[in-house]
Amino acid sequence: MQPTQLRPPEVEPMVARLEGDGDGRHRAHDHGHSDEVDLNVPEPRRGWVAAVGVVALLALAALLVVGLVPRHRQDEELRADAAAAVDAPVPVNVVLPRRAATVVDLPLPGTLRPWQEVSIFARTNGYLKKYYVDISNPVEKGQLLAEIDTPEVEQELRQAEATVEQMKAFANKAVADRDLARVTWGRYKQLVESKNISVQEADERRSAVVAAEATVASANANVAAAEASVRRLTEMLSFQKVLAPFAGVVTGRGYDVGSLISANPQAADVKPLFKIAENDVLRAFVNVPQSSALTIRKGMQVRVTAKERPGRVFTGFVMGTTNYLDATNRSLLTEIKVPNVEEPTGGFALLPGMFVQATFEVKRDTPPLTVPGPSLVTTAEGTQVAVAKDGAAHFQKVTIGQDFGNEIEIVEGLSGDELVIANPGERIIEGAKVATGSTEPGQPAQAQAKPPDKQARAKVVNAAVAR
Repeated sequence: MQPTQLRPPEVEPMVARLEGDGDGRHRAHDHGHSDEVDLNVPEPRRGWVAAVGVVALLALAALLVVGLVPRHRQDEELRADAAAAVDAPVPVNVVLPRRAATVVDLPLPGTLRPWQEVSIFARTNGYLKKYYVDISNPVEKGQLLAEIDTPEVEQELRQAEATVEQMKAFANKAVADRDLARVTWGRYKQLVESKNISVQEADERRSAVVAAEATVASANANVAAAEASVRRLTEMLSFQKVLAPFAGVVTGRGYDVGSLISANPQAADVKPLFKIAENDVLRAFVNVPQSSALTIRKGMQVRVTAKERPGRVFTGFVMGTTNYLDATNRSLLTEIKVPNVEEPTGGFALLPGMFVQATFEVKRDTPPLTVPGPSLVTTAEGTQVAVAKDGAAHFQKVTIGQDFGNEIEIVEGLSGDELVIANPGERIIEGAKVATGSTEPGQPAQAQAKPPDKQARAKVVNAAVAR
């Protein structure tokens, strides 16, 4: 028999619960004895769990407030800075249009041509017997250039001269026959008056006189035709010698000695014997644009320069214009007389065909306004300039005149008192706010408003990225 275990009184209830008193959830039996273990765990208190949850929620809310409120405030500040930067006036440079000079130079390109240039063709058929000048040789007026051998023309001339003699003989016989007919008619006329012959015979003699006179007239005409043929052939023989029509320089030669020469201008292979150009005086042809066409006057002095002759200026004079604008390029063809200069080494300073620049001194009664070249803006609506008015930019359509490079004439569109923005950029649009300073005519002015600093620009960029 096992000894009885003594238990403290305060342990008895716990042992009773373990052994099955009440709910019987925990029991241990092992052959008459058992080890008793206290596994009673107290249940958690629900109030403490709720308190912990509330504290966690409050901490999370506090973290959200601490993180989001400054971020929201910073975003609002960025948006305000961006709006202020967008709405801020754009600093611009402005100029006042100024009047162009009363006398201006109008440089225009031109091309030189000889004062006279001719192609000399043969006027008689034959063979080139000899030529006396060649390309680049100077010639004088009437100088012998070449000779043509024309045996056929010489034979035709002799035949024509014989024909003249034959026609003259026929004419002399016709005159004799006419005189005989007149004498015969005089005798028959007396017989008619005495009625010794019939009227029929008298009419025949009178008709014979008339026929004889007609024969004389025909013979004289044949003589004149034959003599004309002789003169023509004689003139053709004179073309055996080719002479220079004016003083100049030989610029071309088409045949060699022994070449067959044809005087037929309709032949397919016909070409000139020589080409001669007069170079001591040249012509320059210039196309003057419509904007300056009315300022060109006959006799106006013109400065002519060529890049092949650096530092030298040749003086020319306006000979005249076509008084008609070319419909294609709206220009006035102007002819300038340019006296050439003979060089000490021989030859002339200027050559026909040279590309030159002709500078006109144009005097204008009402010169137009001028603005800087970068101030012009070309859009689909045409050429415009941006002007600053009442703190805003406005675009005005203009008509341009002559382009001087840095400055451009404005023919229409400006009155002269506008503040023209010297160099409008992409930020200058219609109605954009601008900041300008005081200025003088033709001089740019710096804007009074200062551009944003680097931090402000960075804020604007960040705000744009955030949006």
